[in-house]
Amino acid sequence: MNRTRKTQTSEPSLRDRLTSAFVEALEKDWQEHGTTVIAAVREQAPAKYAELIVRLVPVDPLIVDGQGDFKDCQSQADIAIKLLRDVGTPAEGITPSMIEAATEAQLLFVATLERIAKGN
Repeated sequence: MNRTRKTQTSEPSLRDRLTSAFVEALEKDWQEHGTTVIAAVREQAPAKYAELIVRLVPVDPLIVDGQGDFKDCQSQADIAIKLLRDVGTPAEGITPSMIEAATEAQLLFVATLERIAKGN
């Protein structure tokens, strides 16, 4: 049994057209009423407002776009540089003495964690 194949057309499907129209209407509505709707949800349904925030905001804001990820660090100095960058130090502003101080700080932090762990 031979089936005839549908030929692909360059026209978008009905679903694509409806989706596009919906998104355009939603965008227009958001432009006109977005902040008012946010305020209304916050005032009338605080639990829903909080739920929306939780769904939209990253759980850990430091772990976005590779930030907070130390997998590429090969040494304590690499970790120190990453930590300095994560707190806003521009790469070109990081000096060897800053790297040394940051390395000492992270080693002190690890030693403190180890001391805490021994207490358990």
